[in-house]
Amino acid sequence: MSQRIIKVGICGLGRIGRLGHIPELGALPTQYQIVTVADTTPERLLDLPEPARNARTYNSLEEMLQDSEVEMVTIATRHPDHVPMAIKILEANKIAVVEKPVATSVPEMELLRQAAEGHPHQLFFRHNRRFEPAFHKIRQLLQTGLIGQVQYIKLHRSVGFCRRNDWMTMPEFYGGLLTNWGPHLIDQALQLLDSPVKNVWADVRRVVSIGAGDDLFKILLTAENGRLADIEVSGCNALPGREVEIIGNRGTLVSENCNDGKIRVRYLEPDCATKKLQPHPENPPLAYGNFDEKLAFVDASYECPKDLPSIWSTYYDEIVNGVPCPIRFDQAAEVVRITQEVFRISGFQPSTDK
Repeated sequence: MSQRIIKVGICGLGRIGRLGHIPELGALPTQYQIVTVADTTPERLLDLPEPARNARTYNSLEEMLQDSEVEMVTIATRHPDHVPMAIKILEANKIAVVEKPVATSVPEMELLRQAAEGHPHQLFFRHNRRFEPAFHKIRQLLQTGLIGQVQYIKLHRSVGFCRRNDWMTMPEFYGGLLTNWGPHLIDQALQLLDSPVKNVWADVRRVVSIGAGDDLFKILLTAENGRLADIEVSGCNALPGREVEIIGNRGTLVSENCNDGKIRVRYLEPDCATKKLQPHPENPPLAYGNFDEKLAFVDASYECPKDLPSIWSTYYDEIVNGVPCPIRFDQAAEVVRITQEVFRISGFQPSTDK
């Protein structure tokens, strides 16, 4: 029996549609076929990459939805379009794949929930950073208990020092780094916290961006299990540091750059038992540390996997094989809730003085 191939339409041929959705779907020819594309800018319908070279072209989502061959539509348009378009796709009884940010607010996410109720296995969210090889390897290492009980999780990214001025910096399009990169790292943090969030602290600001949206934010999430996630993204850091640091009570895990394929860990030797000691009030030796015990450490480096399944394969497995996609609605909704809460707590007000 031949394998089912899902016929896909891509709505939006900007950077993420052209450089993300098209090649990713094109890499899975036994699962997906791009049969249509749509964009409101006619020039973007020209010179399409090979996987979409033979696709029929449309000027709107509405035109695309009239195409009876289309089974799935991926949304790669501007942020405020995401939920209205997803609802239209579901109402046309087709499968919707929604780019991040999934929604611009909690009430909007609730509208999407209501629209999806009668369409099981037809709504999916592209939280693709959960499928990064580095993130996969980090979760695997943490599950071994290598660094003990996780206490602190640092997730930082820098997009360079850039006075950005496109629509993604404009609040009227729900732009800024918090809505652009925030969903990626908030989703990762929620997975690593492995417990509901009980407290949110945030600071959001604009430093060098030409647009009025934010280009620097810091979020601290405290989970019910005591873990702390420190999320920071910057568009104004000319000397960025490590992208991941995770501290446990027996060691530390770091990734200098999540794209270099390497994870470094320094942890206490498994047979190194810490003594039961008491602090004492005498003056310490003229050096820093504990001189009543000597700890032995292991320094290790791990390679990230290179053959992970695509996020699109997880959608396929649910649609065709009934295997639930790991990105659930309630998880995507929590990312939206925290994003909204970060804006509220920070009191960020877009500025136009630069």
